[in-house]
Amino acid sequence: MANLKEKIKLVKSAVKKSTPLYVQFAVSKRCDLKCRMCQAVESRKDERELTITEIEKLADILCELDIGVLVLTGGEPLLRKDLPEVIEAFTKRKIPVRLQTNATLATDRRVEALVNAGLKEVTISLDTLDPVKQDNINNSEGSWLRIIRGLSVFSKHLPLKGNISGINIVVSKYNLKEIPNLIKFTTAIGFYASLIPVHLSGNGSDAKPARGADSEFIVRTDSPDFAFTSDDFSLLDSVYSDVLRMKKNGYLVYNSNRFLRESPDFLKFRKIYWKCDSPTLYFSISPEGRFLPCVDIKTDKSIFSSNFIQQYKSAEFIKEMRDIVTKCPGCMYACWPEVTYLCRDPFVFTERMLQGFKISRFQRKPMTQEEMLRAAQELRTSEF
Repeated sequence: MANLKEKIKLVKSAVKKSTPLYVQFAVSKRCDLKCRMCQAVESRKDERELTITEIEKLADILCELDIGVLVLTGGEPLLRKDLPEVIEAFTKRKIPVRLQTNATLATDRRVEALVNAGLKEVTISLDTLDPVKQDNINNSEGSWLRIIRGLSVFSKHLPLKGNISGINIVVSKYNLKEIPNLIKFTTAIGFYASLIPVHLSGNGSDAKPARGADSEFIVRTDSPDFAFTSDDFSLLDSVYSDVLRMKKNGYLVYNSNRFLRESPDFLKFRKIYWKCDSPTLYFSISPEGRFLPCVDIKTDKSIFSSNFIQQYKSAEFIKEMRDIVTKCPGCMYACWPEVTYLCRDPFVFTERMLQGFKISRFQRKPMTQEEMLRAAQELRTSEF
């Protein structure tokens, strides 16, 4: 959880809308998993990864831009042996860092080094309490157990008080019926659930195709068996109603109410109700330092180009990026729309302020791998 100075900075950024509030940096192009609804590794196979020296320069640029928070993504960030040095490059410049990981490579020694470098929060990917199903989604045998082990390691070493570390749950046809129990599980282990609608490029559902060829996207790909059809719509609406009720009753759900209300229409019809604020409120950075308006949209712009900061603030650059964004069919990746809601919807802003107060008083209890396995087993055998 951000300290008081960082909280004030985030609120000011949200109110003024004059500085980037949220930036993602894909610090690694590699991944140890091959998730069936993701093509990020294939899309970035021709890129290289930045060196520590280059990352120090990147940190200087982001510091001068006065960004609100930096999320380190991949690929899988833990594949970088120098990840503690990467994190420290930003935290020593007072840039809050969050790590997005699958946790399969987490060990006590490695996570302790990350925390010592300044890491306070993490989001970990987990889509089901069924080991066989998770291994199938990840195309990796034994991945579910490795994720649970990694979860327990982060649970042990991350700060216990005021921490909003979370579990990213991709909502798809594979796990829709499990969503309430997944939220019960994340709450039991002291992590916040963040529901992310599955993003697909093809026409495997009753919705309109996203943009055509998979090659136009960085992350989303065509995986028809993850898509919802009209036969699923009633259950989809019912599950999201349950989620809203569970959040109201105190379960740890991080998504805003608005995001949860709008997600079913995206999953059913790929319909969105918000307008993208990239590149002014948020943007992404590729493994070799390309400036991206979104994690899913390619450009040939380099963040290391001469006079980048002046260029970024120019009306010409903003118009160029917004022209690219306008052609996008839209998303509900959670990060982008939630930042827009925070800055432009007074109801979401108020909700987030109240949620921030509750989180500041929240204290998580560390759980062992054995305790997490028991909790998962109990929920697998229960009915919601």
